[in-house]
Amino acid sequence: MRRCRSPAALSLCLCLPLLLAGCAASTVPTAREAQMAPMARMALPASVAEVAEESFGKPAWERRGEFLLTGQTVTYERSAARLSLFEDLAAPTGWLSYTWAGPAGATRADCVGQPAASTTNSRLVSPRPWALHCTWTGASSAMLQIGEGQLREGRLSREGSYRRGELTLGLRSAHVLEGDATPHTTAVGYELLHEGVVVGSVELSRGVPRLRRPDPATPLGRAVTEAALVLALASEPG
Repeated sequence: MRRCRSPAALSLCLCLPLLLAGCAASTVPTAREAQMAPMARMALPASVAEVAEESFGKPAWERRGEFLLTGQTVTYERSAARLSLFEDLAAPTGWLSYTWAGPAGATRADCVGQPAASTTNSRLVSPRPWALHCTWTGASSAMLQIGEGQLREGRLSREGSYRRGELTLGLRSAHVLEGDATPHTTAVGYELLHEGVVVGSVELSRGVPRLRRPDPATPLGRAVTEAALVLALASEPG
C-alpha cells in the first residue's frame, strides 16, 4: 500500500478496481443482453425488403390453438404437435386446417399431407419430401399444392402454387440468411410470387413467423395471406 500514500495515488488506487470492473462489464454481455441479440434474418429480395413485417403465432404451434393477425382471429388444428415440410410425417398421412376471419369474411383451409412418389432427387436426401394439398371454403375458393422442388448443393427445396380463379401464386422455400451465403438444409422461410415477382414472404428464422404481404383487403393480399398461413403452419419456426 506504500504506493497509495499520497492523496492522488490513494484516489487512483480506490478507483482502479471500479474502472476495471466497468471495463469487464462493458466487454462481457449479460445473459439478458445475449438473449436480446438480434437473430439472423431471412435474406429478402428487394421487392419485399421494404414492406412492413407482421409477426404472428407462437414459437411452437402444438396440435391446436389460435392467434391474432393484425386483429383478425386465426384458429387452427394439426394432426401432430410437430408438422413440417422438412421433417418426416409422423403417420402415413398428416393434415392441418385453419379458419381466418379476414376482411372479406371467414375462410377455412383444409390440407392433407401425403408421401410423394420417389424421385431421383428425393432418394438423395433425408427426410424425403412429402406433398401438401389444400382447399379453401367460405369466403374464398382456392387450391394449393406444395412438395418437392429443386436440388441444389445437396439441398432439396419445396415448391408449389396457390390458385384462386385467374390468380396464381408461385411458392418456394428460402434457405439463405442475411450475411451468410451458405444455404441451410431446411427452410428459413418461404417466398410467394405473382407473375414472377416476389410479392410476399414468410420468415421462420426468428422465433415466431413474420409475414410481409400486400394489403390483405386486395385480392392479391388475401391470396398471399391465405397461402402464407398454410406455409407457416406446415413449419416449425426456428
